Amino acid sequence: MLLKSPYPEPPPTPGVNIHHFVFHRPEQVAWKDYTLYIDAKTGRKTTFRKFVNLVQLGATALGAPVGDGGLGLHNGDGEIVGIISPNIVVCAIAVHCD
Repeated sequence: MLLKSPYPEPPPTPGVNIHHFVFHRPEQVAWKDYTLYIDAKTGRKTTFRKFVNLVQLGATALGAPVGDGGLGLHNGDGEIVGIISPNIVVCAIAVHCD
């Protein structure tokens, strides 16, 4: 049996790059910085802006030329790189915390 919603069809989802949607929305400039993550063991806090900076550092490391210590990845060939990690925030913070 096919059930049809009594509500109208939702509008189509716009094609959005999730990285830009999460980290580069214009209204974020006016946001107060806030605590995004608290390490349960150390109590160390990481703010939203610090996390964004860590993401940008990671992207730079992936895209920097091998001769400069990076991995030399680029989007010119249309490939996409995904990073899957159970503790990506913890790993990034452990390396770059003040």
